[in-house]
Amino acid sequence: MKSSTLRKLVVVAAILSVCILAAQIYWLKKTYALEEKEFNVKVHSALNEVVQRVRLSQHDSAPFIEAVERPTINYYIANIKYRINGDSIENYLKSALEENDLFTSYQFGIYNAAKGKFEHIETVSFNPEENNHIRPFPPLQKDYDYLAVLFTNRQKYIIGEMNFWIFSTLMLIIMIIAFALTLLVLLRQKLLSEIQKDFINNMTHEFRTPISTIQLATEVLKKSACIQQNNRLLNYTRIIENETSHLERQVERVLQIAQIEKGVPQMHIEKVDVHTVIQHCVLDFEHRLQQKSGQFILELQAKETCVEADAVHFTNILFNLIDNAIKYSQQPIITLRTWNEHQRVYISVQDNGIGIPKQYHKLLFSQFFRVPTGNLHEVKGFGLGLNYVKLYTRAFKGKVHVESEPGKGSNFTLSFPTCKIS
Repeated sequence: MKSSTLRKLVVVAAILSVCILAAQIYWLKKTYALEEKEFNVKVHSALNEVVQRVRLSQHDSAPFIEAVERPTINYYIANIKYRINGDSIENYLKSALEENDLFTSYQFGIYNAAKGKFEHIETVSFNPEENNHIRPFPPLQKDYDYLAVLFTNRQKYIIGEMNFWIFSTLMLIIMIIAFALTLLVLLRQKLLSEIQKDFINNMTHEFRTPISTIQLATEVLKKSACIQQNNRLLNYTRIIENETSHLERQVERVLQIAQIEKGVPQMHIEKVDVHTVIQHCVLDFEHRLQQKSGQFILELQAKETCVEADAVHFTNILFNLIDNAIKYSQQPIITLRTWNEHQRVYISVQDNGIGIPKQYHKLLFSQFFRVPTGNLHEVKGFGLGLNYVKLYTRAFKGKVHVESEPGKGSNFTLSFPTCKIS
């Protein structure tokens, strides 16, 4: 993923996260306001019921008028009109509050207008751990007797009724924080990855000059008369030439992978005949295969063999697969098959090598990945071959699939769309 695309996704994700969090907080406030309103309605209902019971006990059949006031946010008074026993008021109040599902601590008292003071002040607690000390009622002078109720834990009770909303908000905040930390780690890893890639690409470019110098010096040595007359020195010169060519191919492979990852691969797309490329690869590897007493088996059954690709890179794809098949087989028997299906040409490269455990199949095409072999490194390489195969196969609108088991060899299958009929 490009850095600019990643930055845009981060910005969009951040904006969406802020919007979601803002919406959650808004609904949390709305819920608190609704719970507060519901609490107030329940208290009014409960106190009106108390007043009605008091009046009924006094055989008062006059039409009922709203008798409840709310001087402050957690303080309610009700005009009881008649003098009545405090214990009766306590029973009426407790029963009415419980009927309205108000199970919270409160303090109540009966105001005696004639004396100008409170009588029968008590607290009721639903939590044994709470401190039940008497709190002064807010100063309020009335010319009639009234019941005063002070809810000492009103806000705590309302918040307790919002457990689900509070829990969901906390979970959302934790999720957003975790998401933000993940993005920070991702961005940091992306930055380190880009630094690493730039370093590798720059270093690889720097290899080109000494490689060219070594190749030029090798050519001069090969033409020297004293080297030509000494088979031992000539053999050393050929080894230098071969290893330099091998190093040059590896350098080019790294640079080509860097180009295609940046989305700017240098390719010349043309019509390529699959069978022709396979035949050329077979000829190139024939001598090396004979050195390991191996053989090729060709089953080229495809009728439509034309694909649109870059001839060099297409050849390198097959070159890499055949090269691996030889490297990882003691006495290689490599079967190359082709066939057509659904307007595609399929190419199978099957070997009788050591095989690959199934848990590594998904990692095979990753850059620099090599199947773990402990401290043994009998086959050398950078772990770039199969990554190259995947990247350029995808660039040619193709697919690659692997089937392999330890001890039973590997089978890599490529498929490409055939040329369009013009």
